[in-house]
Amino acid sequence: MQTGRPRRPGRRIPAIVVTCLFALAACHQAPPPPSNVTPEKAVATNLRLTAAGNFDDLMRNRLPAPDYATWRSEWEKAHAHPLPASVAQQEQFAKIMQMLTEPGAEAKLAKRLQPQLARMRGGKGDSVPILGGIVDAAGKQMIANSPQLGTAQRTLVSQAFDAAMAWARSTDFSDPGKAKKAIELVCATARQLHVETLAQWRALDYAGTMERYGILWRALEQLLDIYGLDLAKVLDDASVKTVGHGGNRATVEVQMTLAGKALSAKWPMVKQEGHWYDEAMLEAWRKAHPAPAPGGSTVPAPGNSAAPATPATAPAVPHS
Repeated sequence: MQTGRPRRPGRRIPAIVVTCLFALAACHQAPPPPSNVTPEKAVATNLRLTAAGNFDDLMRNRLPAPDYATWRSEWEKAHAHPLPASVAQQEQFAKIMQMLTEPGAEAKLAKRLQPQLARMRGGKGDSVPILGGIVDAAGKQMIANSPQLGTAQRTLVSQAFDAAMAWARSTDFSDPGKAKKAIELVCATARQLHVETLAQWRALDYAGTMERYGILWRALEQLLDIYGLDLAKVLDDASVKTVGHGGNRATVEVQMTLAGKALSAKWPMVKQEGHWYDEAMLEAWRKAHPAPAPGGSTVPAPGNSAAPATPATAPAVPHS
C-alpha cells in the first residue's frame, strides 16, 4: 500500500467493527456431500464448501481419507493441550464478548461509533489507514510463505487479495445505515457462538470448533456483502473447467470476478485411488510428513500421486 496519498473522506473501516471481527476470528443449509471423482468436480466442490463455510467437509474433500483421519487426530491432540493463555488475553476476550453480547450491545456500540463515522465523513484523521497497511503486508507475506499454494494458485490468490484491498480502499464505510447493520451482524454472530470466555472457546471439541469457524466465516461474508462485496457469490459463480488431462494428472482452469477484476489460474490436479486432489497441497502434505521407511525411519515422499498416505500436519484451517 503506498504512503503519502491525500486523505479521502469516508474510506476507513470503522475501527471498532474491525477490532471485534478480528477478536472473534482469533477465537472461527448444509451443502451436498463432497465430490472429487473428477478434477473439475474436486475444485468446484472446494469452492462451494468454502463459500458455505463448511470447513470439515472441505478438509474431507481436500485430503485422502487416511490423511484426513490423521489430520483430525492431530488437531484433537494439539487442542487437548493448548498453549496457556495469559491473564491479559483471557480478560480481553471476556471483555470483548461481554461488550458484544450484553443487552443493548448494538445501541451502545452504535453510540461509540458515531464520532468516528462523523470524522470519516469530514475527511479528518490519518492520511493512510494504518490497519490497511498492516493487513496488506501481512496478507502478502502469508500468501508468499504458504507451502500449500503452487505457482498458479499463489498468483490467483495474490490477484484476489489485491482486488479485495483495492475494493476496501475505495469503499465508503462511513454510511450510518450500513454501519448499523454491520454492528447488528457482529453482535448477533457473537451471541450465536455461545462462548463467553477464552477457556470455553478452547474447551470446544472438533465438531464444535468447526461449526463456529463456519459461523464466523459466514458472518464475514455477510459483512462484506453489506458494503457491496458478495464473496459467497464470487465463489459460487466461479467458472471451473478441465483444460488438460492425461493419466493421473490434470489441469483445471478457474476463472472468477472479484470486485470487478477478472481473475484466472490453472490448477494442477493429481489422482489417487480414484479421487482427485490439489497437487500442490498434497505434495506439501507429503513433504512435511515423509512416509515411514522399513525399520521405523522416514524417507521423503515423492511429490506425486504415488506417495502413500502418511501422517501430516493440519492444513490451513483457523486455529483457536
